[in-house]
Amino acid sequence: MSKLGTKDGFAAQKTVFEASDQVTYVEGEDLKKLKATLLEMLQDWMRVCDKYQLNYTLSGGSVLGTIRHQGFIPWDDDIDINMPRRDFNRLKEIFAKEMGDKYRLLAPELTKGHGNSASRFVKKDTVYRTFSDIAEPKEHCGICIDIFVLENTPNNAFLRNLHGYLCLAVGYLLSCRKVYDYLTKLLEVQDSPEVRAAFGKKYKIGRFFAFLPLDTVTRWTYHVYSACKNDRSKYVTIPSGRKHYFGEMDTRENMCESQTGTFEGMTVKIPKGIESYMTRLYGPDYMTPPPVAKREKHPLFEFDLGEH
Repeated sequence: MSKLGTKDGFAAQKTVFEASDQVTYVEGEDLKKLKATLLEMLQDWMRVCDKYQLNYTLSGGSVLGTIRHQGFIPWDDDIDINMPRRDFNRLKEIFAKEMGDKYRLLAPELTKGHGNSASRFVKKDTVYRTFSDIAEPKEHCGICIDIFVLENTPNNAFLRNLHGYLCLAVGYLLSCRKVYDYLTKLLEVQDSPEVRAAFGKKYKIGRFFAFLPLDTVTRWTYHVYSACKNDRSKYVTIPSGRKHYFGEMDTRENMCESQTGTFEGMTVKIPKGIESYMTRLYGPDYMTPPPVAKREKHPLFEFDLGEH
């Protein structure tokens, strides 16, 4: 039985599909157009957030790109955002009115068939289908900006640890339940020992819990992640982030307060605690670009800029 997690699973897929004609990579003029589309989306986002005084910052690799490259990481093609829970709840109330003509908002507490603990807003009439989207409805798989909600954490250390382990448990259950749904479709594209090994353990756990609808488990993650309602808690975290609850935790001051940076000529907000945040995610040498072999590329099943 494999001990690989989902991150290892996707790494195995990328290795398997790297030279395959089953996938595509966005390059050349299409990459320029994709980045232009993402910048337009970010401008629309900032306009609405400024109008309603919603707090947000860029997230993850977009922050690293801002401080290291003053824009996109050259080999990257996405934008990520962090947003405190209180502000995201407000965004949900005004999204349809302000952005619903061009975009969809996907969130675990809102969207049937989403199957993810993170949220995103998607440009309508485009397609950007990755491995993790293979079982989702096509309308969910457009060009998107991922939204990582900053959740409050209990001030009491015991309760904070309890909350953290509950978040890890329900997040892992969601991952297993989703693998059960989409592994069959992945194997239709590429049935290989590497893919089967990478997802074998999670598939078995997901099959055991197959009686639970995926949407039910997705809503559970939302309720557990957002259980702490103290909007003045000392620490916040991103349970849906790549390092999960404990690895994403930092002070409210570091993560919710902001400073400005330059991203592709635009003035953007980035977290106040840059050194703490970047070191946690990328290590102390975060300003040094990785070797070519370790630069992440995004293999896609489908891509369409919606220019028809």
